[in-house]
Amino acid sequence: MTKPTFVCVPGAWHTPSGYDALITLLQNDGYEAIAVSLPSVGCKPVTYDFSEDVEAIRSTITKLADDGKDVIPVLHSYGGMCGGQALEGLSKKERATKGMKGGVVRVVYVMAMMLPEGAQPAPRDTATENMHPFMKADLEKGIVTVAPTDAISVFYNDLPKEQAEKLASELEPQSIGVFWSKVTYAPWRKIPTTFVLCENDQSFTMPYAEYLLSTAKATDDHKIDTLERCDAGHFVMISRLEWLAGVLMRAAGPKLE
Repeated sequence: MTKPTFVCVPGAWHTPSGYDALITLLQNDGYEAIAVSLPSVGCKPVTYDFSEDVEAIRSTITKLADDGKDVIPVLHSYGGMCGGQALEGLSKKERATKGMKGGVVRVVYVMAMMLPEGAQPAPRDTATENMHPFMKADLEKGIVTVAPTDAISVFYNDLPKEQAEKLASELEPQSIGVFWSKVTYAPWRKIPTTFVLCENDQSFTMPYAEYLLSTAKATDDHKIDTLERCDAGHFVMISRLEWLAGVLMRAAGPKLE
């Protein structure tokens, strides 16, 4: 059986480089794995909402599917919101009904925004409503930033000091409009879904992750069939690299669409 291709989607403020070691590990085991850059990260220019991120992810996955690839998106943090929205109509099952090859066979949320239709993190043109205290909004510039000192404690709390400081120094400004966007598609209703819980995450906290899970699983039509758990912080793809690689390899196993 041909191995599926992993498409890794980062969260807010972060470039795809956070996935570099994971991608190398997966490739060394014979998997194709790539990461997507989000246009809203870096604000060059500032994006109005998450639609450009959605299109970047969607076009990447569509090309792979058109080449006959089975695809597993790996969505981290905010990447769950834009990445989930990008998957409408891209499941392998839906594409097959149209005579098309390839498609998404499973979705992996890694402490990510697994949202229902209609969800909107914050009302448009508001600065702090429903946002973490470490998120510093500048409405005039249309951006939200995280100070390096805050990033070390909330994003990289389980990493060595020097590594955490380096990662914090590489953070980019984030277009605030993505957090004012409204979700209209929930892939976890149609595509087999894995959710990864990280018990020491200080930004995407366990109570929030468990709330998203319980809300989704309370519906009659969800396809969330696998829950993975570890004691890592937010950047499990760095602090628990081999463990997460194992999670993804299990996700690429027999329980596919």
